[in-house]
Amino acid sequence: MNIYLDESYNLQKTKGKMFVSINGFSVLKADRLRKRWKNVRKPFTKHKRRIHATDPYFEELRTKSISLLNSSDVTILSVFQLVQEIPYDYFDKNDMDFEKIYAKLLKMLFKELSLQEYKRARIVIDSRKHPGGLAGANNFQKDIDNFLENEFSGTHCSFLPTPSYLDILVELADFVSNAFYKSYQQDDDKIFNQLGFKLIQIKNPL
Repeated sequence: MNIYLDESYNLQKTKGKMFVSINGFSVLKADRLRKRWKNVRKPFTKHKRRIHATDPYFEELRTKSISLLNSSDVTILSVFQLVQEIPYDYFDKNDMDFEKIYAKLLKMLFKELSLQEYKRARIVIDSRKHPGGLAGANNFQKDIDNFLENEFSGTHCSFLPTPSYLDILVELADFVSNAFYKSYQQDDDKIFNQLGFKLIQIKNPL
């Protein structure tokens, strides 16, 4: 099993709804999907600018990313948490412990995916900055690695933070996450309804 994930969130009240979400997809035959996404994005590589989901220049590609996944043999994933519904346990004084929340949402998503049913699970997630720099990133990695080893002892799990520019399937997860961000921000379920049974969506699990 191959899982590709990226986070999207808004923690600024002035920008509307405050939430944290982790989105992406799982796929057994990653090479086949990689080839299809490469063909979809190929016309956009002629623009001589790095393809990135947050760039309005690639708005059309965002739509195509959802269409591609909807027509592929994948499961689309999303876990969403409203900030105002997060328990006090996740706050230190007045600050939200983002790392703790992020890790908990990941763990809940992994449980939902029943990783114990697979011999191998390769989890590739868009790399990001951590509080505390490299030490913070290492602590986060150890926390997730320990969880996967203890929770799914019969499955060989690997958790691989990777920049989207190094793996186009992480890039694809980035486009999915950006599309979902807009839907969550606007309270628009249209995209989720279109995905139907292909979507595993977890809302406000904390």
